[in-house]
Amino acid sequence: MHLTKHHVFGNDFLVRLEPDAAPCPPGWVRGTCDRTRGIGADGIMWARAPAGPGAAAGSPQEPLRAEMRLYNADGGEAEVSGNGLACLAQALTLRAGRAEAEVLIATVAGERRVAIGNSRFADADDAGTGFGRIRSRAAIGLGQAGEDAGKTRRADALLAELVPERRRAGWVSVGNPHLVALLEDTEALEALALEPVGAALQTRFEPVNFEAVTVVDRARVRMRVFERGVGVTSACGSGAAAVAWRLHDWGLVDEVIEIDMPGGVAEVNITSAVELRVPVIYVADVEAPEPAVPTSGGSS
Repeated sequence: MHLTKHHVFGNDFLVRLEPDAAPCPPGWVRGTCDRTRGIGADGIMWARAPAGPGAAAGSPQEPLRAEMRLYNADGGEAEVSGNGLACLAQALTLRAGRAEAEVLIATVAGERRVAIGNSRFADADDAGTGFGRIRSRAAIGLGQAGEDAGKTRRADALLAELVPERRRAGWVSVGNPHLVALLEDTEALEALALEPVGAALQTRFEPVNFEAVTVVDRARVRMRVFERGVGVTSACGSGAAAVAWRLHDWGLVDEVIEIDMPGGVAEVNITSAVELRVPVIYVADVEAPEPAVPTSGGSS
């Protein structure tokens, strides 16, 4: 099976483009995403897209289209991923032979628009490894954010035990669920035991992406993230968007802010709808074993 690998700030995804991609077995996802025994990734973008470069491209003015399912590294499905959408959009744009494109992606959370532009085909990458030679800029429209006061109350009651030093917390959806906890300063953010807190939330609250943040000023925020179905990651695009919306709703930041994550700095604009802006990097084309087809058992 042919896949491509891409990443945004080290948050990496494998992409499969097929004209009619059937659901993917969870065990195959776990094995393929395993960083020791498989290829390694935070998730897989499993997309139905028109067959062949010509069908995918259309005219240069036409948007590219795909329907996607997102599988986290643990084999479970998720609604949407900001960085994953950027990776899928870059894969579609490259397959169509374009340097830029508008990409419309159907997800279970609704259609999302991604603009891919400024693709750069470098002779060598910055680290000299030979990977990361194709880089693009992506603007991902994530639609409107929303909150749930009841979930915020339940989560904050649990965080009173898990993260007593938090200043406040809030649940947010940008098509997928997030819990944002505001800490006092960078020292508190770095000292937080993120992995056990995130893991406890998955079982004692609900499966949720957990972002711990501190405000630097009205235009910049620092963030660490535990992603459901994956664990601690270097970046989370939808998490950055959720954080920007939540903090703006609390009156702490402006409408356009930078989110500083361990992997890099994303820009989020919430002037009207929520838009995430990130660089996306093509890593490699890879081949993986086909998922095993389940066989029906029977007595003889």
